[in-house]
Amino acid sequence: MSWQKRILNARLCWAVLTVFCFFSFIPPNAEAFLAQSRLSSGEIISERTAQIATIQGALEHKIVSQRLQDYGMSKAEVVAKLDTLSDEQLHQLATLSGDVGGGVIGAVIGVLLIILLVVVILRVSDRRIVIQ
Repeated sequence: MSWQKRILNARLCWAVLTVFCFFSFIPPNAEAFLAQSRLSSGEIISERTAQIATIQGALEHKIVSQRLQDYGMSKAEVVAKLDTLSDEQLHQLATLSGDVGGGVIGAVIGVLLIILLVVVILRVSDRRIVIQ
């Protein structure tokens, strides 16, 4: 009996089909959950931790710390209050904190740096821009 006849043997095919059907009718246990993000160092970063870091970065600005002092609050009091905020409030505060100190001024500085870089590259390459 050749190997092709052994593989295509009807009894063997029925046995394999029966076992396959038996295992296919067993429902698998499917469990899913959201995995937390991890750094390569193994540190777990959650969205809440990242938002708190954003807010604490905004608290480092002089303008923000001055305004907090004007309202009679210290930075330590604000940091202690962050743990009591809900996720929605924390997200809203982190979104607003992203604009502190880097809004329009940051964009203007970026454009000026690009222009300065273009001028330096043109000077180094000994080329000129001629507008006629």
